[in-house]
Amino acid sequence: MKPKNRPEFKRIVSLAPAITEILFALGRSDRLVGVTDSCDYPDAVREIPNVSLWFEPDLDKLLALKPDLVLGLETAHQRLKSEFKSTGVQVILVNPTSVNAALEVILGLGELLDATDVARSCTQNLRARLNLLDRKVAEVPVENRFTVCRVLDLEGNKVMVAGPLSFQYDVISRAGGLNVTGEYQDAYPKVKWAQFRRWDPAMVFFCGYDPQFIPRLKADSKWQSLTAVKSGRLYQFDCALTCRTGPRIVDMAELLFSTLYENGDGR
Repeated sequence: MKPKNRPEFKRIVSLAPAITEILFALGRSDRLVGVTDSCDYPDAVREIPNVSLWFEPDLDKLLALKPDLVLGLETAHQRLKSEFKSTGVQVILVNPTSVNAALEVILGLGELLDATDVARSCTQNLRARLNLLDRKVAEVPVENRFTVCRVLDLEGNKVMVAGPLSFQYDVISRAGGLNVTGEYQDAYPKVKWAQFRRWDPAMVFFCGYDPQFIPRLKADSKWQSLTAVKSGRLYQFDCALTCRTGPRIVDMAELLFSTLYENGDGR
């Protein structure tokens, strides 16, 4: 991540909420001159100009901020490298596909932005929490662990799920859940409903903010046949935890473990 003879980046645009959260955690928010309209944490980020959508930033707005560094995602912002090649703006993209990889991104950005000590302290604290979580998971007998599926989207007869190449799959594993999607070597495969029904995971979770979403699914006769619905293990979590690879990725793993096993059902 660290380019040779790197300059001291003082004007940064972040195109991903997770990256924005990392910069705040590193004490480098004072260098943020632009974010996206999805960057909502911490509250202070709302004072920073935004360049529209994270997956389709307004390039005119972005360049008007005169950044010397743009941080984004490999999965969404590859085209920026070629578009910004002649501008002198450095573009660095990341794609952490596991909890450990997310912590490595924090360390890498700390090194890049002269915040190595803060990054090390941050990741050490996060690893300590993960070690504690690992010990808790180890106390749950394998035969008592729940099968789990993270569903990202429903489209007709297709279900988009978190596969082995996604960080969300790893979060489930770190929380002691047994992923049902391991046969797909993809990040977010779309599977037919019949396949999803055969998996019949004991716990299913979505992200979102619509309070009527889960009640609607529970009222759907198709969903009523699933074990997750029958047993009351159909959940909707905050997108800001579920979908981000910043420091709060550990919060999500802890929340998932607590939901699965600390309510008395899994022990």
